[in-house]
Amino acid sequence: MAFVPAPNIMMVEARASVAGQNVENRFMLNALHAVAPSDLENAAINIWNWWEIVYAPQLPGSVLLREVVSTDLTLQNGQQFTYAPDTTTTGTAAGGALPNEVSVCVSLRSTARGRSSRGRFFTLAVPSLAMVDANNISAAYRSALTSAAQTLITNNLAIAPITIVSYFSNNVPRPGGPVYFPVTTALIVDTVVDSMRRRKPGVGT
Repeated sequence: MAFVPAPNIMMVEARASVAGQNVENRFMLNALHAVAPSDLENAAINIWNWWEIVYAPQLPGSVLLREVVSTDLTLQNGQQFTYAPDTTTTGTAAGGALPNEVSVCVSLRSTARGRSSRGRFFTLAVPSLAMVDANNISAAYRSALTSAAQTLITNNLAIAPITIVSYFSNNVPRPGGPVYFPVTTALIVDTVVDSMRRRKPGVGT
């Protein structure tokens, strides 16, 4: 769709690679004021630190974090900041990794009802030791992922809250622009793994 301004919103992308495929997790953060260069820098550093300290233990060593990029969505050509302090930050979970397309969906919830007030992200990979059978992650891994996502929400409250930016309602563009819903809770609603087919080697980038 054509660009729609989202004042005060920063899109923060944690860009990584797995077996030659480029993968990322993307989060929307609300600066709560006009976005300044320092906001973009702080947001990128905060997401990198969360990834390295909290998220990495849930990811296999085949996942390499390359950079975190934050972008001001107020303007189509808004400011951008890239944070890439090293080339050695990887997942630290024990054991090998499942195939690239295997993932787990983490649901991001606000206090409002309806799909337009919810978001989600898919884990960048799944360690083989996280499974209890061919289709299900363990209760312990589910809990650990949920805790990591909840820490992301909590850590950003003082910097720029994780936010759902809703451009549509009932499949119709919202008049006047997007509506924002602050994320309050992270959930994993089941233990069945999900598929991200574009992450298969030779399929996506």
